[in-house]
Amino acid sequence: MAALLCLAGPSLAQFGSGPGEFIFPAGLALDRQGNIYVTETGNDRVQKLDSSQEWMAGWGRFGPDSSHFNDPLGITVAGPDLVLVADSGNRRIASFSAEGRLLSFFSLPDSSLAWGLAVGGGQLYLSDEARGVIEVRGFDGELKQVIGGQGREPGQLDKPRGVALDPDGRIWVVDSGNNRIQIFSPEGLPVKAIGSYGDDEGEFDGPSGIAISPQGLVYVTDSGNDRFQEFDLDGAFRSQAGSSGSEPVQFLNPTGIAVDDQGGLYIVDSDNHRIQFLSSQ
Repeated sequence: MAALLCLAGPSLAQFGSGPGEFIFPAGLALDRQGNIYVTETGNDRVQKLDSSQEWMAGWGRFGPDSSHFNDPLGITVAGPDLVLVADSGNRRIASFSAEGRLLSFFSLPDSSLAWGLAVGGGQLYLSDEARGVIEVRGFDGELKQVIGGQGREPGQLDKPRGVALDPDGRIWVVDSGNNRIQIFSPEGLPVKAIGSYGDDEGEFDGPSGIAISPQGLVYVTDSGNDRFQEFDLDGAFRSQAGSSGSEPVQFLNPTGIAVDDQGGLYIVDSDNHRIQFLSSQ
């Protein structure tokens, strides 16, 4: 198997509910200054860290009202002072300032389970794991398009999770229940499917997160195989890294992933209750 050579940086690996500690982190996003935003399902909150991994802010706790969370999963930075969070258990998308001040929210159907978020062209792309669709919405919640639908055929989805847009506006979706990645055109038409169930190169076992680097590389967290894989923009497998465990570049249920402008990777190592920082060489 081809392996991705990684240099392990400092990991945030303290279990708990204090600043900079985590219980089952889930989603992760970066802003243009390199600040890091992490959702936690165990603490029902968002934490913000600076580019040196120092704690800056945190907000939220369990509850149903607009300032609280219930299993927050996906998170994305939509602007200089706009952070969107998939408050999955409360069936809504909440908008916050960069310091955690609630700006607005909109509700989702009772049957939904929002997982992944991405932004592009002034629109929000939302994966709904429960209903097997990608919704394209305005930041005010206006529904503009629905992509996919439950199933295993091309263009259909089963438990979609991570979502990302490439430089051409194509929509990459982690089709977790089908153990594959699907690529859709900017218009929402199926283009290509990558992968199948397994643990070999380019195969998956319940993948979760996806990120696309400025260098045109695609990274996918392969949660059931406790690793992440790297692909090019044509969907060809390039390399992989990770195994089961708690040492550096080992994982237990990796979920969210983000990549910075230099190609550095930030990976949510959920069941180890930590974030790993890796640079590829």
